[in-house]
Amino acid sequence: MTTEATRRPWSVTSAVVLVTLGTLVAATTAAGPGQAAAPVLLLVAACFWCAVRAGRGRRGARTAVSCLTAAILCVAAPFALDDPLYGGTTLLLAALLAVPGVVLLYLPAAEAYVRDRSGPSGEEFGG
Repeated sequence: MTTEATRRPWSVTSAVVLVTLGTLVAATTAAGPGQAAAPVLLLVAACFWCAVRAGRGRRGARTAVSCLTAAILCVAAPFALDDPLYGGTTLLLAALLAVPGVVLLYLPAAEAYVRDRSGPSGEEFGG
């Protein structure tokens, strides 16, 4: 049974869903036909893994998912701008999904959840 203090806030759950959807949409832009699919898929897989870990209250994963989301959007930008109508719209949709998701990970309720789950000094690897 979980106590009220360690229950996952809605902002963390929403953040994981938004970041996952946003990076997936950005990956479809960057990994189109004949594009650089392997590095983008590797970034997306790492971002998904870190998003799940961030949803479980891991401080390091929360930082990593922020950086990986920014990297995926930066990698997708040149490919998206090749096709202004489809690519630009898709990249805008990806940013509108992923960026609020990252912001939700840093709200006070999410910060308290991460602090409770990680321990007082960030001891997330301490057993």
